[in-house]
Amino acid sequence: MNRSSRGARRRNAFAAVVCGALVVTLSGEPAPFELPAPTGPHPIGTTTWRVTDPSRTETLADGSSHREVEVLAWYPATTDRARPAPYLREGLGEVQGFAALLRGAQDAFDRLADVRTHASVDAAPASRPARLPVLVFSHGFGSLATAYTALLEDLASHGYAVLSIVHPYEVAGATLSDGRVVSFLGADNRPRAPYLPIVGEWGREDETMAEVTRAGGEDEQRRLLRDYLAGLRNTDVALRRWVDDTRLVLDRLSTLPRETTAGQLAARLDLTRLGVFGHSMGGVTAGQFCVDDRRCRAGLNLDGIPQYGTMIDRPIGRPFLMVYSARPGRIGASDAIYQRAASPYYRVDVRDTRHLDFSDMIFWGGPLRDRGILGALSADRATAVTRTIVREYFDQALAGTRSPLLRGASTLPEVTVHRPTASR
Repeated sequence: MNRSSRGARRRNAFAAVVCGALVVTLSGEPAPFELPAPTGPHPIGTTTWRVTDPSRTETLADGSSHREVEVLAWYPATTDRARPAPYLREGLGEVQGFAALLRGAQDAFDRLADVRTHASVDAAPASRPARLPVLVFSHGFGSLATAYTALLEDLASHGYAVLSIVHPYEVAGATLSDGRVVSFLGADNRPRAPYLPIVGEWGREDETMAEVTRAGGEDEQRRLLRDYLAGLRNTDVALRRWVDDTRLVLDRLSTLPRETTAGQLAARLDLTRLGVFGHSMGGVTAGQFCVDDRRCRAGLNLDGIPQYGTMIDRPIGRPFLMVYSARPGRIGASDAIYQRAASPYYRVDVRDTRHLDFSDMIFWGGPLRDRGILGALSADRATAVTRTIVREYFDQALAGTRSPLLRGASTLPEVTVHRPTASR
């Protein structure tokens, strides 16, 4: 293997900190930070529930139980004076598992438990509007559901009900109905058996995406993408599992007990205005869900590259937005898929950013910033840009409120908007 190939693999591993097994030693603890205040007019409530799929065996555990999925929900509430939600929704275990993935000190991120949120646990949903548009979110592979709190709180403050799906055994922490917190780590504190084979399939991702973005035409880009996707057999299984989790959560909304906060929220959801989005693997999941399920009215992918699954051959016929960070060799890598599949397709490039900058991890700093895997934008600015992109897109796609950003009237100098179209 030559030096450039080795370098590409190392960069890919670092970029995959939320979607793969990172091999690096960390030390020290990050300073606590203050989540930026939500920008919308509504107080925010949050609640959680779990649903079980009796048709699926949990293949990532001992094989004797059924698949169980946790949901963390944010929504406009009647008050913000109830009990504030903890930042670490799964407890210290989720950040300690993440530190273990990074081969750092177990307590490297423990001080994140001191971060305060802006949401109230089980606050009653606001009485107005009567019906709430719904956004379904998926985290990155090997990430933390916690790490997107700033974005999801902000969307709820603008009137959205946001359902964050926690995909168990492929996330740093998920709480099951019996109270156990499970993660991608087994009892020996090593990644579970299915985890590394998935990440191992991504070893050529950097060099392949660079080839795609250098290719001279759309047909050649699609050939390169198709060849790469054909080798992602384990990844495809995981993607199907996450899409099925998303469908399960939506299918079971009507079964939630009406006397619970979750049931009261479910009764208010307007599934005719359903957007699906995510970061990294979660963004790819959003794309595939929009291929498979007509309930999706609009999809958005935060820097999940490339788009796995069947969209390369199947149109979705609905709006889709791809948000690219400035990772070298990746900008535009999935355009050859989206510009044929989506109607319309929007692309947003955000300069001076890296993969993790669309999550709260940009605030965590400490060893993450020391290793140079965060972008040059300040944490506050990167978060403000991400919030604006996501909210304006879904406001336009689900409520018909035209986005200044997407029509070229944005005041975000870090952002470039494209409308790629397929060649004829």
